[in-house]
Amino acid sequence: MRKKYKRILRYIGLLLMLTILLFISYVKFQKDRESSSPIVLVENGLSINYLNGNNLIVKDNDRFYSFSVTNNSDVTLKYHIELINVHMKNTLFYDLKETNDKLNLSHKELTKDNLTLANMISIAPGETHFYSLNLYKNDTNFSAKLSIGIEDHNEEYFSETILKNNTIKKSSATKIGTEVAQEDEGLIGAKNEEGLIYYYRGDVKNNYVSFANFTWRIVKINNDGSVELILNDYAETTANFYDSNSDISLEDKLNLTNNQMNKFLNEWYQENLKEYEKNIISNKFCVDDSIYETTNNINYYLGNNRLLKDYEINYNCLGTSYTMKIGLLSADEVVLAGANAISNNTNLYLYVPNKVISWWTLTPSISSNENITFFEVDPNGKLVSSSNGNYYKAIRPVIYLNPKTSVSGTGVNTDPYIVKD
Repeated sequence: MRKKYKRILRYIGLLLMLTILLFISYVKFQKDRESSSPIVLVENGLSINYLNGNNLIVKDNDRFYSFSVTNNSDVTLKYHIELINVHMKNTLFYDLKETNDKLNLSHKELTKDNLTLANMISIAPGETHFYSLNLYKNDTNFSAKLSIGIEDHNEEYFSETILKNNTIKKSSATKIGTEVAQEDEGLIGAKNEEGLIYYYRGDVKNNYVSFANFTWRIVKINNDGSVELILNDYAETTANFYDSNSDISLEDKLNLTNNQMNKFLNEWYQENLKEYEKNIISNKFCVDDSIYETTNNINYYLGNNRLLKDYEINYNCLGTSYTMKIGLLSADEVVLAGANAISNNTNLYLYVPNKVISWWTLTPSISSNENITFFEVDPNGKLVSSSNGNYYKAIRPVIYLNPKTSVSGTGVNTDPYIVKD
């Protein structure tokens, strides 16, 4: 009788445990279903359709979300896409694409100090933007809420100030690659793989920025509203990509997370910019390490053919991108700014007078016998490729300011843009 009673108790206990597990699974199912159910919100003329809900959860697998934004008003509006109520321990990577190519962000890094996916997005009356958002799985759980709203901030963002202070050109006055820009060609609009950008070209007079006790020059505005800056002078240290006696592979000499250049840049960042990093976001830096051809054991990278033979540039990264808080310009960005590999150009906003050594770019030209030649800008403002990466050359750090940065000033040398705290 006692054994039978114990069996009944065990049976009841198993049923109870099973019931609890089923209840937990049901609650989880309901929660996941609710978080992925369509939600339509209307705000200040915008109709926002979250097709999979607006609760973002990443655990074991990548997650995909779709949403659309419609302008129901009779005026052009600007809106932002950001995350709120965020729970994360590590960085997360995402893709955000608009089907009509107004926005195409690929493998962007999301960090705690930058939860804005995109802002300053213009939408015309009656227009609809369709988006896909892919979140890559993280080694810890991630959750957040997707928030889309009208840009109603009181202070102008830096990108807005720049656009207001300049007449936007549709094309450059000189041919990029074959002609140097010796006049002030101003701010020019273009498209890269991520969307609309604006870049400065020539002898620009109004792209000075005072930040972190240094003077910088604006290179371009990205489609997410972040502003790319380059140090207006050489840094106080010289650097190389690898040591002459190094036995690391060519791949590691090119790898921006492994080579010496990364060490020099990070040390400079820690010493000079660490206390200002709330204003600095991580962004992609391109090392165009794709090989165009190999002849007689010499590797010719795409940049060599593009910049030294065809005299063209590419707005997109055809090699490896590294998401970092500090880097260098690519050779293509130097040419876009008004230099080339044919002529000197001392009438260029990137030119630094009274220097006797060149400054490095991130773009490789050729490699042979375990050495890599990188593009550099010589003291006369010409793009050249003549030095192995183990040589010590000047560096000019490059950073990206947070899209929500505000400034004072007008951008000229005597009244530079000053980043507000």
